[in-house]
Amino acid sequence: MKKRYAAGLALALAGILSGCGQAKTQPADNTISITPVEQATTEKQTGAVVEYHFSGNNTEANGITFNSYTWDGNAWQNMDKPIGAYGMGLNNGTGKIIFRHDADTINAAYDIEMTFPSGGASTQYGDSSELSKLPTDNLTVAVAGQEKPIDDLAVDVEIPLVVRVFNTDGATHTVDINAFIEPDSSEELKNCIYADAITATFVYDDSIPK
Repeated sequence: MKKRYAAGLALALAGILSGCGQAKTQPADNTISITPVEQATTEKQTGAVVEYHFSGNNTEANGITFNSYTWDGNAWQNMDKPIGAYGMGLNNGTGKIIFRHDADTINAAYDIEMTFPSGGASTQYGDSSELSKLPTDNLTVAVAGQEKPIDDLAVDVEIPLVVRVFNTDGATHTVDINAFIEPDSSEELKNCIYADAITATFVYDDSIPK
């Protein structure tokens, strides 16, 4: 059995930012700052860890929801209901989002590990049942995350944080995070045997006690 891994660089998502014209040191209020964390070379090669730090810019958001998608050959299909975490106190410091799977298992789902600015923590475990059905001979994966910090992500705006494409040609591939936003422009999506993505949305739920 032969397994090879490739990690693709990603461009920062464009067109979703609020407060255009704001200085980078003064992001708009009621927004979120989210920053990708550079990973070690081995982690980047396998895509086993994708990490972000986040904090609120005087935001009313008190939670975050994650959606998982798979590519059906024509469009991204939402796999399940959103996974949510609330009561974070986003303005109280810096939190972490870590997508992690076993580096030795290429066709594994990500677990989502979160550390909240308010001090709490949560882990949502991924379901690898569909991924485990992929053929493993010459299986490769290309992984993309946001490459640049976003200082003023608006509340209720969905943003892709990780995209993966799988192939069985044994070749090295790359993928761009914008494959989620503009799939028709992605050659990797057109030619892959499987692709998945995870998005995040910072939300406000008025039923959560302050």
